[in-house]
Amino acid sequence: MKAIRVILSFYLLFVAPAVALGQKVNVDWERGAIFQQYRTYAWGACEDPGELRLWQPRIVQDIEFQLAAKGFRKAPPGQQPDVIVSYRSDVEERVSFVEYDYGYGPGWGLGPAMGWGPSWGWGWNGGPVTVEPVVEQKFELTVEIVDARRNQLLWRGDATDNLSHKSEKNIKRLRRAVEKLFMNYPYGD
Repeated sequence: MKAIRVILSFYLLFVAPAVALGQKVNVDWERGAIFQQYRTYAWGACEDPGELRLWQPRIVQDIEFQLAAKGFRKAPPGQQPDVIVSYRSDVEERVSFVEYDYGYGPGWGLGPAMGWGPSWGWGWNGGPVTVEPVVEQKFELTVEIVDARRNQLLWRGDATDNLSHKSEKNIKRLRRAVEKLFMNYPYGD
């Protein structure tokens, strides 16, 4: 039983925060709006860069699922919706550089002298260093809900997360990001 507690504590302290820190979500809304009056929606203009064209149906599906959970339904064709929903997605690449040290050659440092105690000064370490670029891709999704009659922005959510090279991970991250966005919608369950 004690081992389970230790493992669970380790997970809660180190693993769970690392997952939570990956996504950044920012939400804001019109504070004076009465959100209970908005029940129907229609899609407005949405923007996807070329590399995210495959994501368009997934994004729409995830947003529609969250809207339905908040009590919205899609307005029938020809009927004026209460709100217009739109989104923008983007991918940003960031390049950083990582150095690899081969662990030999002259260098400076602190450490034991011949295994017999502390010392400092010149030693034999360091050596050639290789610098390699690391490309990190970040995905950003912005969802906006606009009052269709007054053309006034009511709610805006922005989510950012790292992209993986694995499609399944990206699908899960997208779904989780949309869920987090709509957790902060001011009305409905």
